[in-house]
Amino acid sequence: MNLTGVSAGLNFAAQRVALRWAKEHLPKEEYNGIKKSYNSMLKWTIIFIVCCIPVMIAFLSPVVNVPFSKRAEEANTPNGATGYVMARADYDGNFYWTHDSQKYEYALEDYGLSPENYEFGDEVKVYVNDAQDIIRVTAEEEDSNIRNIEVGVGIIGAILVPALLILGVYMPIAYHTFGKPWVKFYREFKKR
Repeated sequence: MNLTGVSAGLNFAAQRVALRWAKEHLPKEEYNGIKKSYNSMLKWTIIFIVCCIPVMIAFLSPVVNVPFSKRAEEANTPNGATGYVMARADYDGNFYWTHDSQKYEYALEDYGLSPENYEFGDEVKVYVNDAQDIIRVTAEEEDSNIRNIEVGVGIIGAILVPALLILGVYMPIAYHTFGKPWVKFYREFKKR
């Protein structure tokens, strides 16, 4: 099996031309076998792709649910905090955020952070309670963000696993069983 068969399998206009040529130039029984094989390939390919949707959803669920990063976040949330906000540093050594149309602004130094380490727009994580009282302020570490890793694995898995199933399982079976007459004919037709 070569990948030209895969890309050719997606060119419906060329396939229709090949089927029309087969209908006009081949014996009726041979054409019917090729047409039946083509229809089976089309039908089973669609069914297989639809069956891959739950696999994609299974890999994308961490993107939505982020179970590992939620657990890590819960473990790192200080007592008394009900959540956190991402605040931005300004030019004056402060950090700020808005909530319910109100701006909250505090000095970085007051929370143990050196203003020299922050440029305008850098983020800090501010753990707050429901009244937006600050419980703790921490520097945002970009390299160790579990959520980014979790989302990346989910997206890559949602794309890669179905692709591997199609290329490694479905195509070899289809090309050597019900799709064999169509694949053989189409390869020969393309050589003309």
